[in-house]
Amino acid sequence: MLYANGCSFTYGTGLAHKDKAWPFMLAEKLGIKDIETDAERGISNQYIVRQTITKVSEYISNGKKPFVAVGLTAPNRREHFIESKNVLIHNIPSHEYHGNIRLDEATNTDLDKFNQLYMKHFWSPVYDFHNYLIQVLTLQNFCTANDLEYIIFNSLNLTPNLLEPTNFTELCEQADMNDVLAQLNMNCIYEDQTFFTYMYDKKLFFPVEGDERYMHPNEEAHSDWADILFKDIVRTRGMKK
Repeated sequence: MLYANGCSFTYGTGLAHKDKAWPFMLAEKLGIKDIETDAERGISNQYIVRQTITKVSEYISNGKKPFVAVGLTAPNRREHFIESKNVLIHNIPSHEYHGNIRLDEATNTDLDKFNQLYMKHFWSPVYDFHNYLIQVLTLQNFCTANDLEYIIFNSLNLTPNLLEPTNFTELCEQADMNDVLAQLNMNCIYEDQTFFTYMYDKKLFFPVEGDERYMHPNEEAHSDWADILFKDIVRTRGMKK
């Protein structure tokens, strides 16, 4: 089976049929018929890593060893548990996004204030990247420990400016994280480009501003991305087409 997780770029926001998102197309190329995805819109890497390890552990306990395909998202996203309401919310402080559930006006106001203070006093792109690297290493070590095939890539760019090209290895050097980089198996981490960069350069996105689909990959982009990932898997693992 193939297990996939990620944000809206994995979920398939804007697609008429969610089975046209890249995980389903990649599974077909790999000859895998059983597909499970926990992708959701607006989620953080905290959620993606935690949910992936939790769900895949359940599969392993039931005798399954899925191919794990994860599209990590922007490092500045967060998840918060609101104890008084017993709910988990997905939060993008830089965008004041917390749209996975409906919150009352007072809680919305408090969260907006929190986001403003967080971005003003506590946010650091270097700190975000450090956390991101540890999350990648955590996923890698989990998959390796359980003898699972996997591929990890970035759906969105790793810097606040989505249009700014980012190279994983160069960012590690800038953040003084080369020792952590040395722990990563780059054969299983696709870093040549992000899904966003590919989609944007090829103009394969929904173009209408104000539409929830805006700046999300269209069906052709998902098809192309599945092919890019498949070719990388074939090239790095010695798998035959």
